[in-house]
Amino acid sequence: MFCAVAFHKNLITASPKNHEIDATQLTAMMKIITAIAFVLPGSLAFSQTAMFRGTPGHTSNYQTARQIIFTDEAWSFKANAPIRSTAVASASTVFFGSSDGRFYALEKSTGKTRWVFNSGSSIESSPALDKGKLFFSNNSQTLFALDALTGRVVWKYNFGENKNYEWAFDYYYSSPTVFNNSIVIGAKDGYVYKFNEANGQVAWKFQTQNIVRSTAAIDNNTVYFGDVDGILYAVDFISGKEKWKFLTVGNGLKNEDSGFDRRAIISSPTIKDDKLFVGCRDGFFYAVNKNTGKEIWRVDHEVSWVISSLAVKDTIVVTGTSDGRFVQAVSSNTGKQIWRIATNSIVWSSPVIHNDKVYIGSGEGVLYCLDLHTGQIINRFQTSGSIFSSPVVNDSLLFFGSDNGKLYALRNGEPHPSPKNLKRFVFYERGTRIYFPGGSDVKLATYLSDNGYSIINSIKLDSVLQTDGENSVIVFASNYFPKEVLNGYEKSSLRKYLDNGGRIVVCGINPVVAKYDENKSLNGFNFLLADSVLGIKYGPNDLRSHKGIYPSFATEEGKKWGLKNFWISSLGIEPSKVDIVLGKNENGLAAAWVKKYHSSKGSGFVQIWLEQDGSDDLSYILKVAEHGLE
Repeated sequence: MFCAVAFHKNLITASPKNHEIDATQLTAMMKIITAIAFVLPGSLAFSQTAMFRGTPGHTSNYQTARQIIFTDEAWSFKANAPIRSTAVASASTVFFGSSDGRFYALEKSTGKTRWVFNSGSSIESSPALDKGKLFFSNNSQTLFALDALTGRVVWKYNFGENKNYEWAFDYYYSSPTVFNNSIVIGAKDGYVYKFNEANGQVAWKFQTQNIVRSTAAIDNNTVYFGDVDGILYAVDFISGKEKWKFLTVGNGLKNEDSGFDRRAIISSPTIKDDKLFVGCRDGFFYAVNKNTGKEIWRVDHEVSWVISSLAVKDTIVVTGTSDGRFVQAVSSNTGKQIWRIATNSIVWSSPVIHNDKVYIGSGEGVLYCLDLHTGQIINRFQTSGSIFSSPVVNDSLLFFGSDNGKLYALRNGEPHPSPKNLKRFVFYERGTRIYFPGGSDVKLATYLSDNGYSIINSIKLDSVLQTDGENSVIVFASNYFPKEVLNGYEKSSLRKYLDNGGRIVVCGINPVVAKYDENKSLNGFNFLLADSVLGIKYGPNDLRSHKGIYPSFATEEGKKWGLKNFWISSLGIEPSKVDIVLGKNENGLAAAWVKKYHSSKGSGFVQIWLEQDGSDDLSYILKVAEHGLE
């Protein structure tokens, strides 16, 4: 077959004497080589193998010389349906399925669409890539093999009749595992299949007690997987014959006694040395001898499902849990806990380890970055939807999907650790939707509460303002200052809090200038009040101080604080009248800023903006609120 290498050789041979290639020829040559590498089926562009958990044994970790921390969004792609399928990536393309049945190929560096295939049914299975073909199944239980370059169907196979599974609650189905030119995958008909990956012919199928939703791990010509009756199987890869089976605690339980499933193995096995690690809905995860099927140890999650597949590095095993709401690391030798960190929601996503950091998603929409050895939270990346897909690292990017319908690509950036000693509050007052009539105040208050902020109302606000403000922050989700906290102007409790080193963050038009009627409805402005209370001089007490509604852009300093690149805002102010300019509008006025009242680094009145109809990503508000605090 004609290939890029051969063509490269021919170009050099055809060059002028002494084989010298000028800049124009070299540029043309590289363009042609790049085009060939992408166009030829089975070319270098898609020659690598990629699958769920990285390798047939599900042991893939990522090691790079460069100490990258995936914190910042490089790009995101809106698929308009939840993304629970874990992505795979090639040298140039990232592939994933969505819950509306569409399967996407995106340019890895930009997120631009290369092609879309409609499978006709929800895709919760994660794809595998091998020899220029993509493999995945959908909820209608059809296994597809697509050409990775074009999205064209190479072959497909319809599994047998689905078995009834009344206790289904989560969303995952078995994903294909690639090994020795074959595809191994479980199905809802109760069988595990081995296919010839080139033509889709069935080499064997193994019958289990019930449907199979875990993804098979393969090692030393043995296939390991679980079924929803809590049985872990070892099957010979060549013959499809059973080698051994292991019965979990769940296999001896009746779901009817609990009222929910305590039997199923949804977790995919992970193999490390002579051990196999797997979680179960019985509330345990297990270490089993891969050769004999004998239990080595188990870890009790006290009924909380272990759906998350485990990641292993050296002697550390990491997993998430369901209603227990935590991520845990244990010793692979003993099962003894090394660390455990609490989350605010269920953890069904599977962890990935990059260098000595763990990345894992949670039901509250946070992608956590944790220290592998201590569990310390290094960074949180917040989305507006639950994260049930698992993160994948490829080159200098990390990919994951969210229930908000977006696939995210994260790049290296500055981490946003959780301040240890910071006192954090969010003000929310029911019925004060003056600035956020669509409910963005509730969304922001909930988001901050999920990230450790105490919700306070008018009754509690004044007492918080009276305390020592240092290393303390209040974010006003309800864009409203009660009259009581403004009484006394420069001697008000609001000003006292700022003078004592506190930080106040407002996300809409400065509420100190707003005038309200008895129903807390906005009925005008008093721009001069900002000067009386805060020493902020907007200008005359008329519409000239409003300045209009303008596009505004983050300054370099604003970007360091975590602000978005642009937004729409009003009430611009001369930059000289504030202490730190975080953003400017198109007329050069400060549109986001900090006014200082105390010498401490973290103090001040912070003006930023949230769209009145809300935003999918609220993480920038958290970053700004905590910037520079400890």
